[in-house]
Amino acid sequence: SLNGVYNDCHKVWSSRGIYGGEVAQNSLQSFVTAFARGAQGVEVDVFYDLEQNDYIVSHDFPYRKKDGKVLLLSTLFEQTGDGHYFWLDFKDLRKLSSKQANAAVQRLQNIAEHFDIKARIYVEGEHPSKLSLFRDAGFNTLFDTHPEAFGSILAPLVVNAFKMAFYFGNYTVMGMEYGPLDSPVYSEKTRHRLANVPVFLYHVPVNSALLDKLLPMDTVRAFLVGNGQSVNYHYKNNCSQ
Repeated sequence: SLNGVYNDCHKVWSSRGIYGGEVAQNSLQSFVTAFARGAQGVEVDVFYDLEQNDYIVSHDFPYRKKDGKVLLLSTLFEQTGDGHYFWLDFKDLRKLSSKQANAAVQRLQNIAEHFDIKARIYVEGEHPSKLSLFRDAGFNTLFDTHPEAFGSILAPLVVNAFKMAFYFGNYTVMGMEYGPLDSPVYSEKTRHRLANVPVFLYHVPVNSALLDKLLPMDTVRAFLVGNGQSVNYHYKNNCSQ
């Protein structure tokens, strides 16, 4: 099931861009900087705004303004879309009604087709039926899972349940937190249980040796380093010299 999933030796993507000082996270400048420093893809926090029928880049609601205005996803695609990948962390997808979710799918369809970027978008969600609407519209889907929430005793059962849901839902890739360095969620046992399930990982600890270990793993297709911090490891890759 690895076919059709992002498959590039540049696996270190950027979470909310590279930010700090005057540059805010999830701002156009933060993403421009991340791409300029070698990121192939970025994770972007988005809301679908019902009144505007549009996607707004923000981690929180009320929306955080950048340079005095909200950043539209279409603006981000217009300015940085060429050749780049976008992991859309869809905030509040589960809160949308079916009608609203369908409108959200249609709007993303329009934007994606306009910028010819559909194949390079990954829509993240943990609500299977809502995420399936994007899958049915031909988008890459990232099924977000949280095995760690169930504790270690139930872990094998929970991982297997998520695996079944992943295959049953026919999603593109599974999302998961890496977890702490000394007790990872994405452990060897978890990898073994998931077998050939392709994953995008987030909250990967800032540890150079760990990154070197993850890069050659065939099922690890992309990952975000750090948790709520701006770090640049985009020079690290798995490309043969």
